[in-house]
Amino acid sequence: MKVGSGISSEKSLNILYGSFFVLTIITVVFIRVRLLGIPLERDEGEYAYMGQLISHGVIPYKEAYSMKLPGTAFMYSVIMSVFGRGIVGIHLGLMAVNLAVLPALFLLSKRLFNERAALVASASYAAISLGEPVLGFMAHATHFVTFFAVWGLYFLYAAIEDKKRWLIAASGLCLGMAFLMKQHGIFFILFAVTYLFFMRSRLKDFIINGLILMVMSAVPFAIAVFIIYRGGAFNNFWFWCFTYSGKYVSRLSLMDGLLRFKIMALRTAGHFTVFWVFGVIGFFILIYKQRQKGRLFILLFFLFSFLSLSAGFYFREHYFVLMIPAISITAAYFTELLSSALAMKPWGKMLPIVVLLIGMLFTFTVQGKLYFKLPPDEVSREVYGLNPFIESIKIAQYLKSHAQKGDRIAILGSEPQILFYSGIRSVTGYIYMYGLMEDQPFNLQMQHGITGEIEQNKPAFIVFVNIPASWLPAPNAPLYIFDWATSYIAENYNLVGVVDLIYYDNIVYKFDAEALNYNPWSKYYVCIYRRKDG
Repeated sequence: MKVGSGISSEKSLNILYGSFFVLTIITVVFIRVRLLGIPLERDEGEYAYMGQLISHGVIPYKEAYSMKLPGTAFMYSVIMSVFGRGIVGIHLGLMAVNLAVLPALFLLSKRLFNERAALVASASYAAISLGEPVLGFMAHATHFVTFFAVWGLYFLYAAIEDKKRWLIAASGLCLGMAFLMKQHGIFFILFAVTYLFFMRSRLKDFIINGLILMVMSAVPFAIAVFIIYRGGAFNNFWFWCFTYSGKYVSRLSLMDGLLRFKIMALRTAGHFTVFWVFGVIGFFILIYKQRQKGRLFILLFFLFSFLSLSAGFYFREHYFVLMIPAISITAAYFTELLSSALAMKPWGKMLPIVVLLIGMLFTFTVQGKLYFKLPPDEVSREVYGLNPFIESIKIAQYLKSHAQKGDRIAILGSEPQILFYSGIRSVTGYIYMYGLMEDQPFNLQMQHGITGEIEQNKPAFIVFVNIPASWLPAPNAPLYIFDWATSYIAENYNLVGVVDLIYYDNIVYKFDAEALNYNPWSKYYVCIYRRKDG
């Protein structure tokens, strides 16, 4: 009787874990599908425009400058060729990449613990990486870094456990791709080298395995650099990705970073709180639990994941995506630990997974307006306020319908999604303005760079974005570009469009003759100018 009861209890527990996983994935997929049409924001616009250029044979950094490595732009180009060259296609690609992390996380967690823990880790990642606090429904580079990093680290762990060097090569290749997506990926390569060092049986093995990993991880970067060099854009690439970005990541002090981390960590943990709490507790227990299988791997994974999101001490919302796989694994570990500790009590083994299930349902219910009710445009407005992401579509439609063949435009503001939507190329490689307005030694050089390119190439249209979030000027930033724009536009362009962002549900569009005598009510507005000799 007792044996039968034990088997029945174990079966019920497996069903509960399986149900938790299936319910989570169905919910996540439903939400992601419902929000496929959410307008692109600035980072997505940047990658989409660069991906669009790539599809037309224009290499990164030739006509569009970015401080991020080119991998995500290449991924966007691939995604758009597979899923479609629009908003829905990009977000379908994001969903595919996000879900493709789950098999790697499942296989890794199964090796570390067991199948039930693997289900918890995979479901946790799917749920948390969707969350609004990490901007999980937007196709940021961190999703692509995470995809390649988790597969690379699964291959690494399997290589050591199975003693197969070809898996180390596969790991290196994946981790190299993670780095190519964005510079933050370098921390996962450092993690892999560190783990190989600690797991060495002989120094010779570490040297051989380390060389294999490092050489393979360098391959994606080397290929990308070769393509960029052959295309004549190496100087731009090096300046933006290393010279300028080196100054960018050194702007904030440690104290600034700690304050930012406190704010963002509390905001992030406020969503799916139980998962984050389980994960943090699991990490600290592992520090003291000496004989747990895979202990070193998990602790190093957690540490280097934290370092990856700490780069520059910015702790932006979407950077926390890089931490979610490690948190999911330690949350699964604590769930198993708690389940074992409560095994002798009635329903004790089921309590931890029931708590996670209730926590997930509670979060989805509390955030139900965002996830299940508001249409995609209103979700964008709810999350991003009066940033002109919805309006960019209509602005792009106007430009596309009024531009002549061969026309190019300039956007004075950080709204590259307008370039993508319109399909019209920029006359300048400066597609976002933040670098021009930061407290860094190249700001005035950049301002002269963009104004020089605009004067030389004479765009048919100029879009001026009078929205602070599109510029984010530092208190002591030079204002040359604004003085230049005032005189240059007045001398060479006519006003043909005004988009007045008065309130969330009160956006005024005035085009052509209607725009001439319109004075914006709001301090947030976008103006479109057409060249007088156009």
